[in-house]
Amino acid sequence: MSDKVEIEYIGVAGDGVGTLNGKSYYVPYTAPGDVVSIQNSEQRGQGNAAEVDEFLKKSELHVPAECKHYGICGGCNVQHLTNEFVENWKSELITSALETKELPLPEIKPIETSPIHSRRRVEFVAAKRKKGVMIGYHRPKSHQIFDVGECPLLVPELLALVKPLRILLPELMARNSQARLTLTMTNNGIDLVIATAHSLDLEGREKLARFAQDHKLCRLTWNDDVEKLQDQIAAVRPAVITVGDVETQLPAGGFLQATEHGQETLIRLVCAELGSKEKVVDLFAGCGTFSLPAAKHAREVLAVEGNPYHTDNMKIAANRQMLPLQTETRDLFRRPLLADEFKPFDTVIIDPPRAGAKAQVEEIARSKITKVLAISCNPKSFARDAEVLIDYGFKMGPITPVDQFRWSNHVELFTTFTR
Repeated sequence: MSDKVEIEYIGVAGDGVGTLNGKSYYVPYTAPGDVVSIQNSEQRGQGNAAEVDEFLKKSELHVPAECKHYGICGGCNVQHLTNEFVENWKSELITSALETKELPLPEIKPIETSPIHSRRRVEFVAAKRKKGVMIGYHRPKSHQIFDVGECPLLVPELLALVKPLRILLPELMARNSQARLTLTMTNNGIDLVIATAHSLDLEGREKLARFAQDHKLCRLTWNDDVEKLQDQIAAVRPAVITVGDVETQLPAGGFLQATEHGQETLIRLVCAELGSKEKVVDLFAGCGTFSLPAAKHAREVLAVEGNPYHTDNMKIAANRQMLPLQTETRDLFRRPLLADEFKPFDTVIIDPPRAGAKAQVEEIARSKITKVLAISCNPKSFARDAEVLIDYGFKMGPITPVDQFRWSNHVELFTTFTR
């Protein structure tokens, strides 16, 4: 006989959580108020992972999934829940992270959620099998992949390239090999990067070049993961994106915000906090998402970024519009800006990777900076870094959650720290 569990809440990973005999059970695709019988239970940390055997009672929070692959694809895990519930839950992920650090809770603004069919960057896995090449995502908690047929997250142009790639890649990939396909929608078409464990011969290069022309790609790059070589096969048009109203180029596979809606929301929030006389330093500046628009509002901007392609492209874009922007190529994890280096600046913009930037935040805290504009894609690392700033006298302003990854457990946020 199966164990019966009532789902009490949704955990940080998106699974429903219930308690049985004093132990927590994590059950995917469930909702608070569900009563389920469970199977295939196995220990996970202090609790147990399990699967639904049968719904004995189903919560009103369930809705039909938007995607036919839901439950097969590991990319979305809360698509079965109402949009209103998911938005509230994502805001609660932020407050829960702050509460864990016993930090004062600021006002949480309404969440800004990107619409469907707006994701402009995706990484697929391609696997060569006896019958051809499969292209898609990993199955949940598995190394297996499935052929993607639809994805309501993506801009249609990205999904439309999958079928042509299934025809192309069998001639280029070795049997039982895999490749990573990174597709980015730019102003001039798709930027495609194919990364795999072998190099190309002349015939393969010619096929890829024709493919880029036939499918109106802006650029096609082949990455040899063994030799660590990046081979630009075709550069038909510049890989240009617009941030605010400034155009800049991306390096092959370069990072940018997942949706244009999310990008423009964050830019608006950042620029609303900038004064015309402020000197600004933007840390982990990436492709210039905030540096370039900030240079139209502030007196001066220094963009600090570890990728030299990003800093070079930012400088070219700024010079084209005569913006007061300087750049510095610097690995902020190995060599963070020290407290004294912040003396010329009034305001810091910081948008670190998911791990946060503890060492860099400690230097900001020890400096004389009085305003920090913080963007984060990880509530847990954000709360850790926020604790450092608050310990040094900063006060956290209202938080605006930004959701560029609908139906997943990811959420971004923006806030201002002042002292």
